[in-house]
Amino acid sequence: MKDGEDITRTRFRVHPALAGYRLDQFLMRMIPRLSRNRIQKAITDRVRLSWDAPVKPSTPVREGGEVIIESPHPEEAAIDFDPVVLYEDEDLLAIDKPPGLVVHPTHNHLRNTVISLLRRRRGEDSLALAHRLDAETSGVLMLTRHRWAARKVQTAFERGRVRKHYLAVVFGRPPEDTFTCRQPLGYHSVDTVVYRQSPLADRTRECETRFRVLRRVGRMSLIEAELLTGRRHQIRAHLALEGYPVVGDKLYGLEDRQVRQYLHAGMELDEALRERLGADRCQLHCHSMVFTHPRRERGEIVVRAEMPADMVATLESGSTTAEDSP
Repeated sequence: MKDGEDITRTRFRVHPALAGYRLDQFLMRMIPRLSRNRIQKAITDRVRLSWDAPVKPSTPVREGGEVIIESPHPEEAAIDFDPVVLYEDEDLLAIDKPPGLVVHPTHNHLRNTVISLLRRRRGEDSLALAHRLDAETSGVLMLTRHRWAARKVQTAFERGRVRKHYLAVVFGRPPEDTFTCRQPLGYHSVDTVVYRQSPLADRTRECETRFRVLRRVGRMSLIEAELLTGRRHQIRAHLALEGYPVVGDKLYGLEDRQVRQYLHAGMELDEALRERLGADRCQLHCHSMVFTHPRRERGEIVVRAEMPADMVATLESGSTTAEDSP
């Protein structure tokens, strides 16, 4: 890095399943779209460790430690961001998050994130995310407006007091109208694809998702998912395990080699992958959130975001191969 150059720092915490990996192997899993040569150069020029060890490719990473990559601030074109406000009071703000935006800063997105854009647009530096949605997921996103509300809402999420319902357009037609998946999930230590959750991991956590089929349209179905636990990628992983991958899901709907092909192509879909996935983005939407207000502590608040047009269009496209059925 050049002296005086504005930089951003991306931190990767070492999950227990990856402890002991060589530094270059760890970074290849964290940033799979980068080649080995670019990883080696980054280690030489831009990587720091949170523990006392030499920064070289063969250094084993330490459980709970952080690998820090320093990068010049990315150039980001200005974007138009005017989200629909679903709920607002002196403590909370809920918006209908559009697909395609990351919610918090990353090494590639510093200014064009939901939290950064909202803070600038509303002039509220104290805004904080109450939970997270993946970049491609749309729908209800809750934020808090000050520290007291942040502590209260975080506790509510941790204790399962916030009920979240998602809508997903999936491949397949489940025979039962309701079903539940209780497969535990964790980072699979031998998986070659970064961040994929699997019941085959050495260390898993209890997970439970309740599903209800709302509509079957040709080769696809519209499913409502209720999270009874809140693990990363839980809905996507559970639906894939049940045999009904979410349409457009690049991580759980493709084979490893296809995921790597997508990443190495700069996260651009070619025609073959687009046809295989059925949509450009993962067709998952946070439809509703039900919670007790942290200040009033009685009576429930329900915040809803209607299913977006692209998911409606994707579902209807499923009818081109078979008759619509209940």
